[in-house]
Amino acid sequence: MPEHIGPERQLFIDTHLIERMDGVKRSLQQPVKQPRPVLEGDMPWEHGHAIIIGNSLHYDEDDKLFKAWYDVDGGTAYATSRDGLHWEKPVLGIMAHGGSKQNNLVNRGRNLSVVKDHRESDPSRRYKGIYWGSADGGKGFPWGGKGHMLAYSPDGIHWKDSPKNPVMPLSHGLTDGQYVLGWDPRHQKYVAYMRPNTEFFNPMKRTNAWVSTENFVDWSNPISTVVPDDTDAPEDEYYRMCVATYENAYVGFIWVYHNDTKFLDQSRDTIFAFSRNGISWSKPFGAQKFAPLGPKGAWDSKVAIGCKLIPRGDELWLYYSGANIPHNIYDATKVKDLGRGSVKGWAGNVIDGEKRAYAIGLAKLRRDGFVAVAPERGEGALTTKAVTFMGSKLHVNVTGAKGRLEVEVLDRYAKPIPGYTRAECTPISADSTDYVVKWQGRDLVHATDRPEDAGGSNWNAFKYKLRQPVSLRFHLKDASLYSFWVD
Repeated sequence: MPEHIGPERQLFIDTHLIERMDGVKRSLQQPVKQPRPVLEGDMPWEHGHAIIIGNSLHYDEDDKLFKAWYDVDGGTAYATSRDGLHWEKPVLGIMAHGGSKQNNLVNRGRNLSVVKDHRESDPSRRYKGIYWGSADGGKGFPWGGKGHMLAYSPDGIHWKDSPKNPVMPLSHGLTDGQYVLGWDPRHQKYVAYMRPNTEFFNPMKRTNAWVSTENFVDWSNPISTVVPDDTDAPEDEYYRMCVATYENAYVGFIWVYHNDTKFLDQSRDTIFAFSRNGISWSKPFGAQKFAPLGPKGAWDSKVAIGCKLIPRGDELWLYYSGANIPHNIYDATKVKDLGRGSVKGWAGNVIDGEKRAYAIGLAKLRRDGFVAVAPERGEGALTTKAVTFMGSKLHVNVTGAKGRLEVEVLDRYAKPIPGYTRAECTPISADSTDYVVKWQGRDLVHATDRPEDAGGSNWNAFKYKLRQPVSLRFHLKDASLYSFWVD
């Protein structure tokens, strides 16, 4: 059956729309890291800590401002930026640290995920946050009151806890490590990606699950989304998954927690995941790195975990947390795993000749640039499955300044349609995220219309108005194709 496509950009992350590939292949691209962190924990109350864990860095279209809620040594801090590169830490006077409120701290919890909810009618609850903590200090609560806490704010700065906390206690089956995506129109619910208790699995490994709610208080039971598989090393776990909606699908950034074979050291980097419904996920490129670790001695040599994707013009900006600190260390002389506490004092200090810290970095990717389709040896072609659409202009995102791209439109018998053959297509030799394909100056018109009948009033013009499924064949020579769409 043909697939109907809307005006969203159609990417080649999976093979959903691909009928065949002749001499071309799909390859995962990597975002280019900026050389230095953009946000560092350089204040006394931060002490070498600046980490985004949840959905906690946004570009606010209303205020034309980047906003970040990030983990520091003293809790959760708040920073803003006009350009996403240079950040300011306002003195808020909300929380005391070291006997002073002259800081940018806003919450004592950690792993805060923030949603600016335009659906909310109560302005005091415009911002909603989920963080990990303990209710009322844990007194009188099972498990010390630990769980996921809900807080509300009118401005993202002044927060008030929900009286129903914890909204997801430990008994819900989830531990710290939440990513609250927010309102998902596909499911008509608020959605979050969480880390289940490892006791759910055999062997006991960190992994990921999907939960939803209609009111931010009553959350559904978790549904498993992604788990380590045969493409991963036996010791690998999935520490978290951060998610972004992109065009008509979802992209995920899985934090892979690596142990070496003797569990002497750990690191965390990022692999890529993809979904068309937000619940069923695949790893189209297995364990191939999307955001790899930096080299030895780099500020992100032990941690490089993709957190937040923000489109900026012709680029995609991926903010990530990085560190040169392992998760914990092993004392070989005592043959003992020293646990998480063994490295908690590293941040902000010089250890083994290196200044250790957690910081926030930025990596940039071409728009739609997750996956490129390119010839294996100079020239090849990709043919889509039969599709229908409503538009009349075919757009492509392509790099081919030294080569060319040509497109032909095929009928249901895989025959080129007169007027839309490869020979009639104007070759594209350009590097563009939005290039309109033409056939001898013509647009796509109505897919199967014959050019001589388009807009006419004769019998043929009437007969050919029925929109038939067509396939698109993209001929590539020394060029890469990232997406196409019709509007």
